[in-house]
Amino acid sequence: MPARPAPRPDPRLPSRRAPGFDARRAVIREQAAALFAAQGYQRASLVGLARSLGITANGVTNYYFTKEDLLYAVLDAHLLALLAAVERADDETLAPRPRLDALAGAYLAFIAGPGANGQRLLREAARFLPEARGQDLRTRERWLLALFREALAAAAPKRAAALLAPLTLSLFAMLNEAPRWHRPEGALTPAAYAALAVRAVLAAAR
Repeated sequence: MPARPAPRPDPRLPSRRAPGFDARRAVIREQAAALFAAQGYQRASLVGLARSLGITANGVTNYYFTKEDLLYAVLDAHLLALLAAVERADDETLAPRPRLDALAGAYLAFIAGPGANGQRLLREAARFLPEARGQDLRTRERWLLALFREALAAAAPKRAAALLAPLTLSLFAMLNEAPRWHRPEGALTPAAYAALAVRAVLAAAR
């Protein structure tokens, strides 16, 4: 399994934090994710965020200095939570195909459920971050790709290594598009669609 990237702390924040500091940052970050996703990152403001939280603008900037800092924190937390969700589902004792199904199902369940706002912002707003921060996020995405590529290689062992990258990216494309059209009340559950996507990719690998 590839080495998991560690969270990068903000060096501008004090090393000693008051009780509840991290919990308060998480509340602000989650509300920001919902607001940015609903209004669009460029239209949303820290003043509007503060108002939705019932605090002053200074109450936000005490935890995140700028809107860019907050967007980066939202996306970074989203990817870390997505990594954790997929990691929890990764059972290396399973046969290759069920393992790949489990990974894909966990990925889709997260981006279509608790990670929906973060995934939307990753798709629509990550471009507003400077290159260095964008590179940090891409490092986490590469970890996910490496994990799926490893599982796919085990499920389709006869394919040349050169084909694993496009097959892995094709699987991600199918999973990432699903939340745009999937409806919770529909007959096709995230797990069922994830298995369908895996089946399609493995059929292409024959």
